[in-house]
Amino acid sequence: MSRRRPEDGLGKAGPCVMRHHPPRSKAEVWRTLRGGGGRGELAMSGLGRLFGKGKKEKGPTPEEAIQKLKETEKILIKKQEFLEQKIQQELQTAKKYGTKNKRAALQALRRKKRFEQQLAQTDGTLSTLEFQREAIENATTNAEVLRTMELAAQSMKKAYQDIFFRCLGHSREERCLL
Repeated sequence: MSRRRPEDGLGKAGPCVMRHHPPRSKAEVWRTLRGGGGRGELAMSGLGRLFGKGKKEKGPTPEEAIQKLKETEKILIKKQEFLEQKIQQELQTAKKYGTKNKRAALQALRRKKRFEQQLAQTDGTLSTLEFQREAIENATTNAEVLRTMELAAQSMKKAYQDIFFRCLGHSREERCLL
């Protein structure tokens, strides 16, 4: 028994059903398998935002972020100290075995080199964290300065309005004496 092909136009009955659309590209197939990119999803995301499902949680406050960065810096400083200690131990081990046991000395030097690489990576991470902490502190300070300047501007505006209203009752010839 031979199978029917959709091109034969033999109807929808049977093992092979005619498709209503051409075969999809690989990208479309993967998008559907992963559950994204369909028309319904786009429409639902718009409705979700309309009805409040698109809200995101607020991030941590600057003070919380600074505190977390300081805690992480402390951890990394402890790790640095530990790695420096291990480097010294491996160096002592390499010196100890020197010419007597060349293989053990080389292994100790390899471990020392690996610890030095970890130390360099930790140093880079620590400097990045310090930079981020300083940036957050500067941003917080700048925001406070801007709030103060805005308050001062509002106060000046109110003071000038008071002056203007006091002088409204005087004619041009009369001087407004404050």
